[in-house]
This record gives sequence, structure tokens and C-alpha cells, in this order.
Amino acid sequence: MKRPVNKVQSLKENFSLSIGKVMLLFAAILFFGTAPAHAQVKEKNPLAGLWQFMEESTRADGQKAYIGKQIYKTITTDNRYFVMLGINIPLKEANSEKTDMSTVTFITQEGEIDMTSDNTYLEYINKHYLDKSLNNTISNLRFKFNEKNPNILYIEYNISGNDDGNWISEVWMRVMPYGAR
Repeated sequence: MKRPVNKVQSLKENFSLSIGKVMLLFAAILFFGTAPAHAQVKEKNPLAGLWQFMEESTRADGQKAYIGKQIYKTITTDNRYFVMLGINIPLKEANSEKTDMSTVTFITQEGEIDMTSDNTYLEYINKHYLDKSLNNTISNLRFKFNEKNPNILYIEYNISGNDDGNWISEVWMRVMPYGAR
């Protein structure tokens, strides 16, 4: 006979199961891509891989430091991309002072990219799950790799869509090359 499970334990198991499913989907996208096995990739995409959003700061000694955030972007060799966000949530058992943390991860954006030059590309935002006004829009992005570390990527984009607008800068670190095992 099964022992009854309290609601907090059941919630933890459901979150673990959900996180497991998301991570399985994430791994499948990363390792297998979305292209059929017989598809040929015309050119190697220098942006392919798993990227983590980094907050750039300056230490007291003047050196740059990067702090990883729970925002990830997977770019596949067939030029598809997915942005994922992780959120920590506390889980507290009833009648207990103990609180565990769990991370819920979900896809916030998906689309395709088109490399337009050695340092620019277009992002076709097919779905943006947090801001529906960005669905089916195109963003023009400029990028460059860090000269000392090619796994650090600087990206600039602007919301207005023209070169006169305010460009927003982001720093991303490649945490896993595409197809790494």
C-alpha cells in the first residue's frame, strides 16, 4: 500500500519532473539540433552553441568581471535559436522551518537567425512568450567576439529598428559549443 505524500513533497516531485522535461528538451535541442539528419549545413555558424547571459561589472582593481545570470540562448547550426529563463522559487514544507530552493526553467523566445555579415545578423522572433508584441518581428544585431576569449560575445541591438535609435549592449558567454559531448 502506498504511503500518502504530503502536498509539499508532491509539489517538489512535480517541479522536478517539469524541470527534468525542460532539461531533456534543452539537451535534445543542443545536441541534435532541429535539422533532419540528412540536412547539410552550408557554412559553420560561429554563434552556434549554448550561451549564458552575463552581467559585466568592474572590480575595485579595474578588471572586468562577469556574473552569470539564469538566462540562456541556444543557437543551432541550422540557425534556430531558443532563449530560456530560470527562476528560483522557494519550497517550504508544511510544519517545518526548512526551505528548499528549486529552479523552474522555461523558453521565453524562439526563432531563426540569418547571418548578414561577419559581424551582423537578423533575429526573426517567431514567438516571444513574455512580450507578445515582439511575435513575428525582426531584430538587427551587431556582434563581436572578445579578442582574448572567443567564448565571450558582445551583442548590440536597438528597439527602434533604425541606426539612429538607442543601441542596447549585452554580454554572453559560450558555456558549451554546439554538439559538445
